[in-house]
Amino acid sequence: MNLGCVHSQDSSHYQPIVDGDRRIYRSRRRQLQLAFGMVAFFLATASLIFTPDPENGKLLTPSDYLPVVIPGAILVVWLVWKAMKAHVATDTGGIDLVRTVGHEYIPWSSVRSLEVHPTPGRQGFAVVVRRKDQVLLAVRNEINARPLRDRPEARRLARAKADLFHDQLQADWESRTEPEALGGPATSGVAAAS
Repeated sequence: MNLGCVHSQDSSHYQPIVDGDRRIYRSRRRQLQLAFGMVAFFLATASLIFTPDPENGKLLTPSDYLPVVIPGAILVVWLVWKAMKAHVATDTGGIDLVRTVGHEYIPWSSVRSLEVHPTPGRQGFAVVVRRKDQVLLAVRNEINARPLRDRPEARRLARAKADLFHDQLQADWESRTEPEALGGPATSGVAAAS
């Protein structure tokens, strides 16, 4: 698989940080995008307090908006802090999904396969874990926002990134699990939809 253009964008995005027996997959670029998106959304909505009321043309006084803006700003600071900690980690026990809001641990013993699926809008691809009870859990989504004319290229890049992360996670799973627990040969549990 030729991923030269994918690696040149952010090569650290694809290399796990090894901390003893724990491998941490995180992307500083993805974390910053989440954080900046939340701050931009907050600023865009908070800017409405400086707009005159359409009915009477009066501006709000600080006593009208501060009880709402201050807790909102505190919440945004907390969400930005959590976004900077979002990552996927693996250890001998399983996969640890640390998200901005939420935390999930998937033991290796409950994993049936690791798969790549198109996202619902068909603009990107998701790396998912299929548990033994057939429940799919999204581990990472790869979506490249591009102009309409570049959508096929964006899908190709998203697929390449998703495949690369899938291959890393698959190798990690295989190195930490007994071969008979994988359900036969290494590729039998992997379904990659295009």
